[in-house]
Amino acid sequence: MFRAIGMLVCCVGLQTIGAVQAQGQSLDDRREAWVIKAREGQLNTGIDGLGSLYTETRDRRVRDDLIALLIRAERYQDVLRVCADCHPDSLSPSSLEMLGMAARQTREYAKATLYYQSLTQRQPDNIQGWLGLALTQLARGDVEAVERLLQRMQAREGRTPQWFQTRLELASQLNAPLMELQTRHWMVERSPDDLEAVQALYRLAVELGATIAANRLMTEYPQAFTTTDRQWLRYYRARDQLRLAQTANKPALYAEALSGFNALLDESDADAELVQRVEFDKLATLVKLRRFNEAEQLANALQQRHGELPIYLRQARAEALYGVGRPADSVAIYRELIEVNPAQAHADDEPLNAPLFYAYADLRAFDSAKHVLDDWKSQEPATRWDFTGTQRLGNPNHEQILQLEMLLEAWRGGLDAAQVRLDELLQRAPASASLWKTQGDVYRWRGWPRKAEETYRRAEQLSAPDNRDGARQAILMSRLDRGQWRGTVDAIERHLEQGLPSVDRDSLERDLRERRAGGLTVSGEAGSGSGSGTQSSRDWRYEARLESPRGDDGGRFFARRIGIFGEYLEQGLYAAYNTIGYELPLYPATLSLSAGQGAQLNDEPVLWGELNYAFNDHWSATFNAEWNTAQTPLRALNDGFSADLYQTSLNYHRDESGGGAISLTMLDIDDGNQRRSLTGNWRETLYQYDAWRVQAAVYAGTSKNDDVEASYFNPQSDISLGGELNVEHSLPIGYRQSFVQGVTLGTGRYWQQDEDAANTWQIGYHHRWELSPRLHLQYGVGRSKSIYDGDAEFDNVFSIGLDWRFL
Repeated sequence: MFRAIGMLVCCVGLQTIGAVQAQGQSLDDRREAWVIKAREGQLNTGIDGLGSLYTETRDRRVRDDLIALLIRAERYQDVLRVCADCHPDSLSPSSLEMLGMAARQTREYAKATLYYQSLTQRQPDNIQGWLGLALTQLARGDVEAVERLLQRMQAREGRTPQWFQTRLELASQLNAPLMELQTRHWMVERSPDDLEAVQALYRLAVELGATIAANRLMTEYPQAFTTTDRQWLRYYRARDQLRLAQTANKPALYAEALSGFNALLDESDADAELVQRVEFDKLATLVKLRRFNEAEQLANALQQRHGELPIYLRQARAEALYGVGRPADSVAIYRELIEVNPAQAHADDEPLNAPLFYAYADLRAFDSAKHVLDDWKSQEPATRWDFTGTQRLGNPNHEQILQLEMLLEAWRGGLDAAQVRLDELLQRAPASASLWKTQGDVYRWRGWPRKAEETYRRAEQLSAPDNRDGARQAILMSRLDRGQWRGTVDAIERHLEQGLPSVDRDSLERDLRERRAGGLTVSGEAGSGSGSGTQSSRDWRYEARLESPRGDDGGRFFARRIGIFGEYLEQGLYAAYNTIGYELPLYPATLSLSAGQGAQLNDEPVLWGELNYAFNDHWSATFNAEWNTAQTPLRALNDGFSADLYQTSLNYHRDESGGGAISLTMLDIDDGNQRRSLTGNWRETLYQYDAWRVQAAVYAGTSKNDDVEASYFNPQSDISLGGELNVEHSLPIGYRQSFVQGVTLGTGRYWQQDEDAANTWQIGYHHRWELSPRLHLQYGVGRSKSIYDGDAEFDNVFSIGLDWRFL
């Protein structure tokens, strides 16, 4: 019995010992099991299990794992609750770091400081403790405490790797790249053989645009860099010049950037990624330099090579296409860009609606241009809140829209309405240099170059000292308008050589080139008349004028031929005039002299001269003297007589839509006849808008001739009155290209001494092809009724004209 009891006691004892051992092993197993569940994705399950286990056991290792899982779940408040009563000395270094983080995240900065200080005291080399302590002070806004902390670390241990790392982390948190730059510089000074530190400093310098410092690093540590690194640095330097030109408004740097890009592209060993980035930036630079032909060629090549270009390059290409005279292609790109990013259409910085508007206007798609403005205006209030949100300021985009609306009105033909709008804008902003410059442009379009120059000078005075080129270039254009060539060409060429790329500079260059170009002008008219009067016959007349390019003083040579044919008594009559001359600008006068020789019926020397004097924008006078004039009647030449002509005219130009002249002429014929005539005319544009233009003209004249026997028409006196209406429609067929067709209707009344008064009329239809700035072609047909010695004559006339500029 005692033996049985002993055996029972032994068994119970052994079971008790086994249970205790099993209990000790199961704690680690259970802890590890919950950790494994968390690692497998059951994070909350693991946290709940460890929480229960810690409540049951109060084991430090369980607590450490629980804190780690709660940090992983970002349950920072729960982390602090786990250790609400924990003394720092009882915590492991990892738990101190995690509790410090939790306290910092929940803004319990006192607790965070306590935990991090405990960590740094226990482990002075623990960088996370120092960093956490620094970030806590930083979160409290005590940057000075952070600096003192770093100084204390430096004083205690020197600039250790941990100190450097702490400062780099701090710079990253502060988003302070200059602090990082200084720290890395110190790291290189401390360990100049550390190539990784040198390269890290180089990369940061490049990112910050400190290419001079990066270049110095390459010079001092050549072993740390390859040839490719040096090529990339040259690219970054050129790119920085491009960015500085854009952000600091220093356009002169564009040329330097382009030189850097070209030099890199000339190197055969540059890697493909570098070449692509260089070519992309080169395209942007060419557009900024307004070298649009080169830019478009490069853009086309890049698109074929790389596919669709980035958005900023597509926008640059649209600008280039506009610059080379392809606004339709430009419109297509702008529309695509706006569809991708509608907000960019009316952005505060470079809104795409503005270039889209100009492209439509150049296409003369005025309705589309107006739609762009209307849509844009609906999204731009007159005022908007400032950055503080406390007061409303004028909206620059809204002001720009108002100016574009005014320009659109002018371009559509409503210059009077545009002038009213512009005056209103100037009343609101009398110190706006851009508005005064636009006012000058309107005056030029109205044919008032002197008034335009005065306005441009006002715009120049109101402009910033470094932003006066546009007004100065406009002044030079107004001088060309009024014929002030001497000194102006030299000034323009200086501006073109020294001036920065701009729209005004391009306009000035184009205007000068087109005005100086030589050319050939040919006009001809052939008619066939029927009637019983003295003038009825077939006749034609043509004139050809060949002009040399203008010199710097505006002067030019020219050669001229006039040919005339008519029939009289079934006999063909021919005469020609061949002259060579020179046109000499003597602002405000222009003198044209030519001399030559007649041919066929007219075999006498020819000497012609014309002086035109402009008093102001509205009044001018013309004086002509022609010895052996081409106005001599063919029948007088057939009879052996030539004639001289003396004429003076007073001309009035009101504006682009109205003006007239009065002329007094004497034709002195060798047969003793002096034909004296007085004529006047007035033209007026009755309607002009978009493609349509309606013009009217009235004229009156009277003449008196000596009573001599003559085979040519020679009334003793006569009076004529007439009016004419011309309706034209212009169809755009391309950039600066048009097809114009028109109808002319005219009627009049003619009185001849000793004859009955009679009515006259004319009707005509014509085409004009404006194929380019260098080539215009026109032709037309017409029928008219005239009266000679009381007899009506009806003429069918075909006319043709060619103007070819040598551009």
